[in-house]
Amino acid sequence: MSLEDRTIRAADARQLLENPMFVEAWAAVEKHLNMQALTCDSDNAQKALRIVISQQLLAGVKREIQRIVNDGVVAEVQLSELEQKRRFSVFKR
Repeated sequence: MSLEDRTIRAADARQLLENPMFVEAWAAVEKHLNMQALTCDSDNAQKALRIVISQQLLAGVKREIQRIVNDGVVAEVQLSELEQKRRFSVFKR
């Protein structure tokens, strides 16, 4: 994937993370899973396991979106460095 593509994906991911509807939906799902965990019958191991897996999956999705944002930041730095090298190489000639 090109550096430009990575920066575009990062902008999309950042926009998603900052979208008010996404933030609201994410908070609602987190709250629901936390309530389910608190009210889960201690004898129901299967339900408790499903809740924990769901919480881990939710955290993993957010981590992946944040990773894409961070990757875009790195790509922007790399693009900037390449541009500086290009300017410098033109100057050297």
